[in-house]
Amino acid sequence: MDQEKNYIIDYDEDYLEFVRRVIDEQSDREPLRIVEQLTEIAVGELKGRPCDISAVVSDKRMKVTIRHNGRPIDERMVMVMGNHTDHVDYHPEGDDAWELVIRRDIPPLFVTRRY
Repeated sequence: MDQEKNYIIDYDEDYLEFVRRVIDEQSDREPLRIVEQLTEIAVGELKGRPCDISAVVSDKRMKVTIRHNGRPIDERMVMVMGNHTDHVDYHPEGDDAWELVIRRDIPPLFVTRRY
């Protein structure tokens, strides 16, 4: 069964500390490290504007959701982010609000035999 765990940012945590904490709690961290870099790009594009960030992790994937108001992130940066992970979705959420979802799939472990 693919159980999901929801994470929210602590009041004294910055965005990157939050994503690092979530990744560090996972047993298979390495495939998720790119999410940290993509979050850094997204938050940098917001240029200090406040945003809400949350994460959902299961055995199969990690999704980080960033919601913000104001000017949208440059669509070229969204394309770059999408080229470096499994899925990026960026869309308006009503008047002056935006939602960015970065998803990284966790590949299943394969056992191979050497002969």
